Amino acid sequence: MSSLTEVLIQIAVGVVPLGVAYLAFRSATDANRKTHEAALLQVERQAELERSKVDAEAYTRAKTIYEDALSQLERQLARMQGQAEQVSADLTTEQDMSTAMRDQIRRLQAQIRALERTVIALRAQLLAAGLAPAPASETTGPYQLQHRLAD
Repeated sequence: MSSLTEVLIQIAVGVVPLGVAYLAFRSATDANRKTHEAALLQVERQAELERSKVDAEAYTRAKTIYEDALSQLERQLARMQGQAEQVSADLTTEQDMSTAMRDQIRRLQAQIRALERTVIALRAQLLAAGLAPAPASETTGPYQLQHRLAD
């Protein structure tokens, strides 16, 4: 039996290194797999970080473009408001001038009517004095009188 015990001891001594080798192999395989998974995760994180950088850069460019467009629109709005104010001022000036001209036309028309009444009164005086006045069409027509006043 001693030889059987010796064989069993030799088998046991031979199995222990095999077990240790197997455990070492399993540990190395697990470590290698975990390292590979960690590397994949790192690559994914890096890719996500790069996508985030690209997105951030695109956002920054878009923001700059929109802010520039907004600034340009604000400048155009200010320019349009200035032009609208100028047009409003011009319109007020034109309206004032138009009112003044209408008033002047009314005054001139009143003067024309007064002059026509004076002409009629003077004609009546000439007729009463026995003198013959000039024909009415030559001197008292509204258009002729206006033209004579302008001369």
